[in-house]
Amino acid sequence: MNTKILETLEFDEIKNRLDSFLVTAKGKEKLNSLIPADNKEDVAILLDQTSDALLIDRRRGGLPIRKTNDLTEIFKRLKLKAVLGTSELADLKSSLQSGQEISDFIATIKDEIWSENLRQILFIINRLTDFSVLAKRLALTVDDQGTVLDTASEELAHIRKNISTTQNNVRTLLVKMTKGHDAKYLSEPIISTRDGILVLPVKSENRKHFGGVVHDQSQSGLTLYIEPQATVDLNNHLHELEMAQIREINSILIDISQQLFPFYEQLKLNDDLIGELDLIQAKAKLANSMNAIKPHLNDEKVIDLKNARHPLLASDSVANDIQLGRDHISLIITGPNTGGKTVLIKTLGLELLMAQTGIFITAGSDSSIYVFNNIFADIGDEQSLEQSLSTFSSHMENIKNILQQADRNSLVLLDELGAGTDPGEGAALAMAIVESLSKRTILNLITTHYPELKVFADQKDFAINASMEFDPRTFSPTYRLLLGVPGQSNAIAISRRLGFNEDILRLAESYVDPQNQELNNLIKGLVAQRRDLSKEENELRNQLSRAEQERKQLNQQLNEFEQNKAKEIMDAKNKANHIVSSVRQESKQLLDQIRRERLKAGSSTGKNEQQLKKIADQIDDLHQDTSLEKNRVLKRAKSAKQFRVGEEVMVSSYHQSGTIIDKISNHEWQVQLGILKMNVDENDLEKLSTDQEKKINEPIHRVKNTRVFKTASKNISGHIDLRGERYEQAMIDLDRYIDQAMLNNIDTIEIIHGKGTGALRKGVTQMLRSDRRIKHYQFANPNGAGDGATIVELS
Repeated sequence: MNTKILETLEFDEIKNRLDSFLVTAKGKEKLNSLIPADNKEDVAILLDQTSDALLIDRRRGGLPIRKTNDLTEIFKRLKLKAVLGTSELADLKSSLQSGQEISDFIATIKDEIWSENLRQILFIINRLTDFSVLAKRLALTVDDQGTVLDTASEELAHIRKNISTTQNNVRTLLVKMTKGHDAKYLSEPIISTRDGILVLPVKSENRKHFGGVVHDQSQSGLTLYIEPQATVDLNNHLHELEMAQIREINSILIDISQQLFPFYEQLKLNDDLIGELDLIQAKAKLANSMNAIKPHLNDEKVIDLKNARHPLLASDSVANDIQLGRDHISLIITGPNTGGKTVLIKTLGLELLMAQTGIFITAGSDSSIYVFNNIFADIGDEQSLEQSLSTFSSHMENIKNILQQADRNSLVLLDELGAGTDPGEGAALAMAIVESLSKRTILNLITTHYPELKVFADQKDFAINASMEFDPRTFSPTYRLLLGVPGQSNAIAISRRLGFNEDILRLAESYVDPQNQELNNLIKGLVAQRRDLSKEENELRNQLSRAEQERKQLNQQLNEFEQNKAKEIMDAKNKANHIVSSVRQESKQLLDQIRRERLKAGSSTGKNEQQLKKIADQIDDLHQDTSLEKNRVLKRAKSAKQFRVGEEVMVSSYHQSGTIIDKISNHEWQVQLGILKMNVDENDLEKLSTDQEKKINEPIHRVKNTRVFKTASKNISGHIDLRGERYEQAMIDLDRYIDQAMLNNIDTIEIIHGKGTGALRKGVTQMLRSDRRIKHYQFANPNGAGDGATIVELS
């Protein structure tokens, strides 16, 4: 890839944006040497690396890469087996800790399902050498500022403890002298420092009172700064300790440097890999900030950018579709200045340079590109004062070199081709250059003012016309690319709008070539027709969208109405059945009483047994059928709950998605929620919608089999009362309650089952005995519920 194109298309501005996301010196070094790859395999790897880093950034906030300084000189010293200084060890420590933290981070995510979608970044991380032992040693030796720590060695800690004790003893003695009987001999009752030694400010006439050593005097000579004789021995001992400290630190530095010497190559490689990861992560963060996408790569030498916008412009800048290579080799854009032609040509070139360096592009997600081995461009004013070349000559010199170097796997971008010379010759030269490139199957995008090229593009199969749209009312650019429509000249119309003299404008119109005027009128009609068609298309799309939205809303309202209606009917039947049940119970008691009274009286009078049974049957006939056989709405709702093994479902009570792994009974399923397996009633399950399933299947958003951490999903009490429930339902409720208690971090629960016949108590005990979630259980305190309740400690 030629380096001139990087400057022409302002690729350095993209690198400056990447630089703001880098944290390591090695990452910045790699950024400085960043150039586009020129083959599809390398580009695919670079894009996959960015995709991996973007996935990690969105899931976990990115890799834990530490800020590190330039280690180049440190590695040179290690290679020479020189002893490293404390600040150098601190810089090296930061690099080793960063590598260790990255490896540890990857270990924490390896069991998460989304990590399976990482393609390339793990290959780099797995090449990192494990320096956990050395990193720990360095962490005990120096802090981030390069200060040697007490933990560097036991001897150093012992020496520093003695230094601290001795210093305290010296200060204690001096403090006594400033406050006791000796204070009157001092100029001031303070402690001062001279050459690192604690001294007292003594009046010159009292010099002999304290003895010791004079270290300084005041300008007037009235005050002497004396180290009293009482502290001389202590200070001498302190000096010896400080010298011992220096010797011990030097010994530590020699020892740890010798441990590092054998790993020079691996240490250097680790630093290089961390810098590479830093640059990859910067690309991911840039993609996030620009809302950029990973383009598809094709082998057909086709450029198909959807809604592409210039990466250096604001996010609300006009986006365009750019297509080249499928139906035409040359794209010729005509039209006046300020319409956006140059921006468009730079957009195409810069997007390709970004993609070929692994940087995501600012375009639609279905965009596809070809990997070019070279991109050439002639854009802007290339006038060279040094070579005494005119603008035209300079452009021609550049284009000559492009024609010599370009091959069939190159892309050529030429702005204002043929400008700066006689229009007739310039247009002829431009057409010849375009035809030469196209015959060699070199994709090219050309911008020009020449009307001759409009006709040329229309007549040649390999070329297609395009233009930048202008608003016909304001004659201002909209910056939208119109494929298939050549640009029209608006010079006279714009001058008229600006208030130019009408006589001059009419005279100018008389000089316009009638064929050119006819062509402009034709183009004007085509543009208007295209605009009308585009307007109608947009309106039809909007109408279709509104109709689809209304249809969905009506269907939703109809379903809600039918469900509410069915629910109300069901509720009414349940209420009626409740009443019938109460009446049945009361009637049974009444009939039993009648039978007892009749038997007691020994009389056959009153209702006979057949009549009594008839009354009971009539009451039973009042029972309402609540089955789903005749309820189409609820039958549809039930059919929506036909689950199968392997299906993704949502467990409503836990607000967690999981996978059905087994069918326990007609209405109960076993569901895998992360590391938990639990039995769930089908009424607590919901099928995931198609959109939800799509989200789960997407690599970035899917969190299948995600760990279920013990965080509160809803508030529950510390006990459950099973009295009055049927045996089977009580066991189901107890199983579900234990799951909820574990999810809410409840360690101990109370199960109230009552005494009764003992069947429920026995069932609870059997279940607890075989349940691995149970750590310990026992009956309640005899002073409390006794064997009517069981206290359970969860594991």
